[in-house]
Amino acid sequence: MADFKLFLPVFFLLSLSFLSVYGDTGSLTVVAGKSYKIDYDAKYVQVLGVQPNKVDQGLIFSIQATSPAATLELTLPRELIDATKKDGSNDSFIVLVDGTFTSYVEKNSIQTSRTVLIQVALENKELEIIGTHLAGSENSTSSTSQIPSQPSQTQFSTNQTLQQTNQTLQQQTQQNPTSAVAQNPTMNTSSQNLHFGITGKQIIEYSVIASAILVLIIVLASSKKSKTRKHIGK
Repeated sequence: MADFKLFLPVFFLLSLSFLSVYGDTGSLTVVAGKSYKIDYDAKYVQVLGVQPNKVDQGLIFSIQATSPAATLELTLPRELIDATKKDGSNDSFIVLVDGTFTSYVEKNSIQTSRTVLIQVALENKELEIIGTHLAGSENSTSSTSQIPSQPSQTQFSTNQTLQQTNQTLQQQTQQNPTSAVAQNPTMNTSSQNLHFGITGKQIIEYSVIASAILVLIIVLASSKKSKTRKHIGK
């Protein structure tokens, strides 16, 4: 019985050691402008630390795997790191294990965070997750992609010149409509054709021609009728 009591503390310590090797759940603190917390769930892997990589817009995790089936689940705050397209939708992270590209599974994506699951091998020592945005980094692409592009100085000058020209034409039209119309003959011609269609002079000419044609028709009809009567009289 006494031997059993002595064995209990040893058994308890071995159990804790086994559980710590099998699985570990906790959080990491990253300082990038301010402090951020990354929640993680590790299976057969220990997370020794994490450092931001401002050059690559990524996070570098130091790890120690204890099994070929080691997996690491990370919940990444979007404010700390994110991967987005130009329209703001989710894009894929770049995941490197000891400098080699590897795949991952995105388990959850909400407005404030994204949760990814990555499998690592026994020999792996470093895990890096790269996005398009990293807090505290001046090279972030996501922050600039959402800012509309500013017009160039040439475009601004051209637009300003066009506005001044339009204002000048409006002022001239109000002060002297005849002069303003004369400066734009194309507009003048099209406006006349649009509003008037056929001028009064043309209407008179068409009326005279129509009357002459009508008189000619009447004369020809009368002449033919007279000839017919004379032929019948004979």
